[in-house]
Amino acid sequence: MSARMIVDLAEGNIVLFGGAPEPGMPDAGLTNGFSRASAETFQAALGTIGALVKTVEASIEAMPKKPEGIEIEFGATLSQDCDLWIVSPDSAPEFKIRLSWGKNG
Repeated sequence: MSARMIVDLAEGNIVLFGGAPEPGMPDAGLTNGFSRASAETFQAALGTIGALVKTVEASIEAMPKKPEGIEIEFGATLSQDCDLWIVSPDSAPEFKIRLSWGKNG
């Protein structure tokens, strides 16, 4: 299950992840049951994607015969403490990420 999380951005804005307002329901109390994360914690979680990409690139570089192109797609979901989980793109993630290398990437 994905997190219900409030992320406090540096500019003073907030981002809500998980769930959605129900039609006809007032916004009061909307954030009940949400955990809270700072912009820095959220940025660190998303920074995990960069580390994952570096690992994938190193694996591609180590191939003796590299394919002309490689594409990877995955979903990402936040956990309650703002860790990033890589999940199937079909499992309703908060983010869908597609990475391409090669002729079209």
